[in-house]
Amino acid sequence: MLVSVFWLTASSFAMRAVSMLFQVYLTDHVGAAGLGLLQLIMTVHAFAVTVGTSGIRVAAMYLSAEEYGHRRLSGVRAAMARCICGGLLLSALVGTVMVLCAEPLAYHWVKDLRATASLRLLGLTLPVTCLSSILCGYFTACGKIRQLVLVEIADRIATVGLTILLLRRGDAQDISHACVSIVGGGAIASLGSAIVLLVMMWSDLRRCPRSQEPHHMTGRLVRFCIPVALNDYLRSGLGTLEQFLIPYGLARCGGSRTDALADYGTIHGMVFPVLMFMSTVLFSVADLLIPRLARCRATGNKEKLRQIAARCLRYSCLFSVAVGGLIFVLADALGLLLYDSETAGRYLRLFAPLLPILYLDCIVDGMHKGLGEQLYCVRVNTLTNFLDVVGLYLLLPRFGIGGYFFTYTATHVLNFFLSFHRLMKCTGAAPKLSFLLPVIFGVLGAAGLTHIFAPPKPLWSSAAVCAGLYGVILTLLWTLFLKTPPKNISKKEQTA
Repeated sequence: MLVSVFWLTASSFAMRAVSMLFQVYLTDHVGAAGLGLLQLIMTVHAFAVTVGTSGIRVAAMYLSAEEYGHRRLSGVRAAMARCICGGLLLSALVGTVMVLCAEPLAYHWVKDLRATASLRLLGLTLPVTCLSSILCGYFTACGKIRQLVLVEIADRIATVGLTILLLRRGDAQDISHACVSIVGGGAIASLGSAIVLLVMMWSDLRRCPRSQEPHHMTGRLVRFCIPVALNDYLRSGLGTLEQFLIPYGLARCGGSRTDALADYGTIHGMVFPVLMFMSTVLFSVADLLIPRLARCRATGNKEKLRQIAARCLRYSCLFSVAVGGLIFVLADALGLLLYDSETAGRYLRLFAPLLPILYLDCIVDGMHKGLGEQLYCVRVNTLTNFLDVVGLYLLLPRFGIGGYFFTYTATHVLNFFLSFHRLMKCTGAAPKLSFLLPVIFGVLGAAGLTHIFAPPKPLWSSAAVCAGLYGVILTLLWTLFLKTPPKNISKKEQTA
């Protein structure tokens, strides 16, 4: 598992670094308002992908992991055959609707007809995107991480190269052409990666015998996808509505539509990519925890489940708190160095204390999927997303960014608390106050001391010095005050 985490993390770091630099390039090319329009277009696309896959990606990962764990390769073949057929059929249907309704979507939802061509192109290429997502689930479940990593790196490099090439062929001031170029570059690269992954999977499974119980596999797929799809529909649908409410509410707060798109683009196109950059480590672990916990659950190994949950929560907590403190210290410098924007720096510092909750939530979510707790996730996500939409609708026009931050914080804290409480009941892994207090005080002390000695000028060299100083101080404080967990955890013990 550590080897797989290393490969997934290394590839994700490389791809996110390329994406962040590419985001800086796009900011210079289309501006904050253009970036905001692109974010709204991709929000519609994300919802279409959610409906097009309807939980099939997670089902492909879960069912393949179970069959692979029992050494039933015919079952793996049957699971992937049904997942691919179902995903292509459903995504083609959703893509057709998206193509036909591109102009109404641009007018009524995005509120900008310049998004029409991009939405139509995304609808045409939706089956390819969904197929690539389902195939990634298979390679993750079967532990073929290296092959997946190489394909994903090639896909990201091709996306950037094709997008830059297409952008240079049109008018730099034409936002519609810029959005189509960005969407088109990603679509062409996704088609290439889907073909490569499909050929690699076929070479693995073509010699496997056919399953003797095809209808049994179909029933398992349907039973698994229904709660996951409901969860994804509700969460993505409310999340999409939330994304459209942000520029709408900011405009009602007293600004113009262009200013609202600029603020929206700053937060979601500049700030959040920096905030979530280091989360690639935990997303890699979360993806691998799904098949890992599914195998333990299939074999009834409850003690192994508890140990995995306890250790992952402990080290994920240390990692997320450390990253949150580091971004808080470097917020102003990162805003100026990356985007030449003081506003981005202020927003980075505002959202940095929420990183431990945001990062840990992805680990908890991955564990719930591996434990088969989809129905509970449906209820929790529905509640918090509904509260999110209500809070944005009521508070954003009155308080602007302050209302957005309050709503975002309250709903994410509630979501994490409910999900974490359920995970403790399912696994028996509970945190200890003797662990949490030194972690918090250590990062506060390291951040405070680093801020005192931080150079005043925002240079890359000074930012590197601050990051190194912060890491040294935090390591010393945690070494002094944190206790090392025992290697063998008994059933009676509860660890963080």
